[in-house]
Amino acid sequence: MTAAVDTKSTHHLETRDRLLLTALRLYAAHGLHAVSLRRISAEAGSKNSAAMHYHFHNKQGVLEALMAMIGRELGRIAKSLRSDQPRERSLRQACRATLQPLVLLRSSQPWGDDATRFLSRLASEESAEIATLVNSAYAPFWQRMDKALSRELPQLPAPVRRLRVMFITTNVVHGVAEAGWLGHSPLGDLSHFDQDTLVDHLVDFVIGGLVAPSHANA
Repeated sequence: MTAAVDTKSTHHLETRDRLLLTALRLYAAHGLHAVSLRRISAEAGSKNSAAMHYHFHNKQGVLEALMAMIGRELGRIAKSLRSDQPRERSLRQACRATLQPLVLLRSSQPWGDDATRFLSRLASEESAEIATLVNSAYAPFWQRMDKALSRELPQLPAPVRRLRVMFITTNVVHGVAEAGWLGHSPLGDLSHFDQDTLVDHLVDFVIGGLVAPSHANA
């Protein structure tokens, strides 16, 4: 597991990047509502308590910047994997291509663990304001996925398919963010899986949930 980014490891960065990585670390560790902009400035080593306001204006600006940074890294990982993927993909190949960047994010950057935990925090967020912010950033991705799955799973009514995608997505994000817990799970040490094997098991989990018969009206 990669170590969380701390102030000492970011002293050489530009002020904005240092503030952003400090915000990521604090939000990942403590949640979105327990950390003030003033605290982020202080822990980033900024002598100016208004530095966060200068660079990001407000909390929404910080969250937007973090989502953009993580989105760029996920896109970079996905692009690096694209040459190995067939043009015509099965459901399994498509699911693997979707999940692999999230798993690889943990080790692709020193702040990868913090990023996955931050995404997990977002997935648990009940604030309508933050949910709207997240949806505005990621809705196109989910809409493309839903359109693709509608072709692969024509037997599932759209509301059932979409509900399953949301359930599965939330659980996958939380699971990847807390993968370190596998080393001391109540069922023993499950941390021996390498990244590729972990992705394969996640794909099995996702496909099983998507293609299971619906008994809602039984």
